[in-house]
Parts: sequence; C-alpha cells; structure tokens
Amino acid sequence: MLKGLFINKSGMLAQQRRLDVAANNLANLNTIGFKRETVFFRKLLDAMAESDTVDANRTPGASHIDFRQGTLKETGNPLDVAIVGEGFFVVQAEEGELLTRNGNFQLDGEGRLVTLEGFPVATDGGEIQISGGRLTFSEKGEIMVDGQIVGRLKLVTVDDPQLLEQRGNTFFAQGKASISDLSAEKVNLRAGYLETSNVDPLQEMITMIEVNREYELGQKSIKSQDESLDKLINKAGRIS
Repeated sequence: MLKGLFINKSGMLAQQRRLDVAANNLANLNTIGFKRETVFFRKLLDAMAESDTVDANRTPGASHIDFRQGTLKETGNPLDVAIVGEGFFVVQAEEGELLTRNGNFQLDGEGRLVTLEGFPVATDGGEIQISGGRLTFSEKGEIMVDGQIVGRLKLVTVDDPQLLEQRGNTFFAQGKASISDLSAEKVNLRAGYLETSNVDPLQEMITMIEVNREYELGQKSIKSQDESLDKLINKAGRIS
C-alpha cells in the first residue's frame, strides 16, 4: 500500500513537470528561435520492474527538444537572418561557443556583429568589425558590405541535437553532441527574416488540461489509499 502511495506521488511529480514545461513553452511563444520542449514518461510499472524499490521523489521520463523549423517572419531588417532547414549559428559567449537558431543580430558600438545579448557572432574567418557601409547577408551566409564580401557566417550541423545542453531559451552548448561545419550546398539563409518559435499554443493548452485531469485523479487515488491505510492501522490497533 505504501508503494502505491509512492507511485502516485511520483506520477503527480511527473505531471507537475509536464505542466512546468508547457507553461514555459507558452511563455516563449513569441521568442525568436525558441524550440519547444516535450516530456516523455515511462510507465511506472516499467520503472518498478527495474527495481524493487520506488523513490517517491523520482520523476520518470526525459525532456526532448523539438527542433522542427519554426515559421519565418519577414522583418525587413537587413541584420535579421533566418536559417531554412538544418544548421545553427555560432556565437561566442563567456563560457565558450554556443549554438542558436536566433538570427536577430545587430552591430555593437565597435562595429561587431553581435546577438541582442552582446555575444559576438562567429564567422569562418573569426570575428569581424564593420566600420561603415551597408551590411547584408547572402543566402549562402556571405557577409557583404556595400556588395563586397567581407566574411561568411559560421554555420554548423549537429549529429544528434538531443545531446546538446540548453542554455537559456535560445542557446545550446555542445554537451555530448558532435558538431561539424554545415556544408556550403546545405546552407540556406533568408535575410530580412527571423525564425519564430515552433510552439503550438493549442497543443500546449491541451497538455495543460490533460495534466490537470491527471493530477486530480492522482489526488483522489492518494486520498483513497490514505483512508484505507488509516482504517488498516485502526483495525490493527484494536486487535492488539
């Protein structure tokens, strides 16, 4: 009976995790380059089969980042650029290189191409500084000033994106993933566009409704088992 209580508690923790993830997805509905997260849970019976003990605080399951393409939104800003298909931009953060799909770039006071967070955007030839002129991007990632090529955006591909480690809402560290340069024939950029988040608000609302129902069922089950346990204890007390 105690194991049943622990299983129900674990199930409720799992639903709380699902709720937190869905809420975070909705909060980032309008975040450029955001990739929605989902949570997959193994059946509790499968988890129990692996061990004779049940950890009441353990939440079965794992998170999964949905890297499917978001919708492209035209901005008309020449410093905005979106990736079509596979690939990531590379930026230089304090902890090292990070990957992102957010191409909302700008020039800082030193003429460097940076993210809104101030991270320099990596190019094939290292960091570049623009001293003047009109900066544009080609669909192959070439950086041009007044029509003259001055560099090329560094774009990479990842063997298994699920091995990346999330940093904030739109950045990823390498983690255990293998990273390689994206081949030139696969580079496809749209200048003057941004990739919106791939969050489906309707799907997240459905998830939240499902979670609330499952949570209520878990509460009722715990209450029922608690009442049964209380009766058993009282009965044992009378017998003794």
